[in-house]
Amino acid sequence: MDLSELDLKGVSNLESFSGIIPLFPLSTVVFFPNTLLPLHIFEPRYKQMVNDVLNTEKIIGMALLKPGWGDSYYGNPEVFDTVGMGRIVSSESYGDGRINIVLYGLKRVRIIDIVEELPYRLARVDIVNDLHGSQEDTLRVRIGELINRWNLLTHDTEKSHRIKINTNLSLDSLTDALGTLIFSNVFDKQTLLEEPSVEKRAEILIRDLETRLEIISITSSKRTEIIKKRHLN
Repeated sequence: MDLSELDLKGVSNLESFSGIIPLFPLSTVVFFPNTLLPLHIFEPRYKQMVNDVLNTEKIIGMALLKPGWGDSYYGNPEVFDTVGMGRIVSSESYGDGRINIVLYGLKRVRIIDIVEELPYRLARVDIVNDLHGSQEDTLRVRIGELINRWNLLTHDTEKSHRIKINTNLSLDSLTDALGTLIFSNVFDKQTLLEEPSVEKRAEILIRDLETRLEIISITSSKRTEIIKKRHLN
């Protein structure tokens, strides 16, 4: 789903935000601001959670479960303190109670304490605002250069690995969107989520892109050597 398909008027308005949100913990999801997250809700306690928030602020906190969560999933296993807070911008209910929702990412938030445990956790949170710096334009340009190089080096047979993103976004939005796209490891994503400095987030992504380019350059050189040897033989 594309942002253009949704009515986002007023979605980011937090003037009356209560400071308390329900937590939806998952082991495979880290949720960033200004991104969309589709979810299929089928577990009873989280179906209740969604129905409850649809009648209030429509806000949910997506929390990453810490390692070892499997032994106590149906209780309340530990989650990382920094979570992605989003607002429901689309919902569809089924006759059996299952619900499809789409969240729009609002802010990073940090859990202060848990105010209610059952049937789902309610947490008191503080909003984590982005810290901006003077080098953001330079870093944004550098990210754009690296993405262009990556896409040029990616062969036609590997089109799905190309990075499709609007590099003209502000650096805060660009880093969050890019982290969602290129990091497959949830703990790498969590590290990015926990970093309030926009410039430091950009530096993390630049290092990752530079490493990827170094690897693909070596792979490409070896491929060329192999092709040359085959022709010689």
